[in-house]
Amino acid sequence: MKATYFAFLILSVFLLNSCSSDENEIFVYEGMWSGQYVGNTDSGNWSIRIDINKSVIGTFTSIQSSNSYQIIGNISEKGILNATIGTSEIDGGFNGSFIDNYASGLWTSDTEDDSGSWTGVKL
Repeated sequence: MKATYFAFLILSVFLLNSCSSDENEIFVYEGMWSGQYVGNTDSGNWSIRIDINKSVIGTFTSIQSSNSYQIIGNISEKGILNATIGTSEIDGGFNGSFIDNYASGLWTSDTEDDSGSWTGVKL
């Protein structure tokens, strides 16, 4: 009887230790990020928040016009960002790569016929 109980106890400990919980996992890109962008006719600042579900939300603010646009998208486990820039009048893309605490990529504004690059860091 003791041998059966001991075997059951060992098996239970092994199974509990081998299970993982999504609540305990850390997504390396989660947090606040900020940077600058430059284009053919526009430049400015951007900031985003990445959550544990890999959702991205933030702002894209023009220095020239002081207009702010919303950034919405998602980021992959490997740090590939696919997002849109937009309001009801403006439409564009904000895409790039995140490596460690550094991020860079390209942006486009389809409505304003402008595009360029962006860089940033994790705060």
